Amino acid sequence: MIRPLTCLALTCALGAQVQTTTYVQESTIGNLGNIAPLGCLATGQVAEARSQILIPARFLPGPGAVLLGLGALGSSSSATNTSITYAVLRITISRTTATSLGSSFAANLPNPQTLLNVTNLTVPWNATAFTPITFVNSYTHDGTSSLVIDIQKVVSPAGDASMKTIQNARRTDLPRMINAVGVAGSGAHLATTATVTNNSPITLQLRWAGSGGTFTPTVKLKSDPTFPFRAQFEIGRPLETTVQGQPGSLFLDLQSIGLAVPAQTFAGIAGRLWLSSPVTLASGVLPASGQHTVTQTIPNDPSLVGFYLATQSLVITPSGVWQWSNAADCFVTNGV
Repeated sequence: MIRPLTCLALTCALGAQVQTTTYVQESTIGNLGNIAPLGCLATGQVAEARSQILIPARFLPGPGAVLLGLGALGSSSSATNTSITYAVLRITISRTTATSLGSSFAANLPNPQTLLNVTNLTVPWNATAFTPITFVNSYTHDGTSSLVIDIQKVVSPAGDASMKTIQNARRTDLPRMINAVGVAGSGAHLATTATVTNNSPITLQLRWAGSGGTFTPTVKLKSDPTFPFRAQFEIGRPLETTVQGQPGSLFLDLQSIGLAVPAQTFAGIAGRLWLSSPVTLASGVLPASGQHTVTQTIPNDPSLVGFYLATQSLVITPSGVWQWSNAADCFVTNGV
């Protein structure tokens, strides 16, 4: 058991009714990036690529959440308002029980579903806000599986942008991204085997809706570093926890310093509890925006560096439906 970090402020922010999760957090501050999945160099290098990212199950919402699209971030101010045109952009996803990615792209996709397969799509990337890519098809999550996201791209004409990675959050514990890259005409986007298997995955915002007119609750974290190259979740810095769900729902925000192994299920509550021995962070009623944010300050205490913190919410809709959100977690850093 732990005592929640001292809560200095409770704030409610207006937001769209689409629910979002972020892998691994919402901060837009950071200059560490990767070109392969969605970027390109002005010289035409990495104009073609195939990439895969594995998102563990705890970061994904409960059963019935419908995946509508994803968003990413330009890696520096030079990428702000940099448009990239994709001659080919194909995004395929797959449920999986795997905990890491092998070098075979096909083997990592046991249940493939193609959600986007377009040509000549121009995306205006931004370094200060997530740029969304909306899928043509949708995927309904089962609430238990992990998810592999497979991105195949051909950039033409050549552009100049890379995407922020989770590296600023110092998450070496999470699955590594795999890539195959090449210049225009190389056929790298059709590769069957990855040539790079040890990259930090790009930061992704996943956009969700409920099914059958319902809402599927989500939780996300945000902690800005003091400077772009410093680590997020730094001691002495704010930490925001945001729950999203159906307006008028009761919510209970929970924190723990460990994960339940295995995750726990409860009769009458959709989804799973990922936290071990959680304590209450906040509770209340979701406003008309469907969103509530708790702002804490990570104590400026060097002994907390490496401290693990996990967050999850229980949401009860006005009609009496009980649901667990996804979990979100972090390691406290000293900024380096």
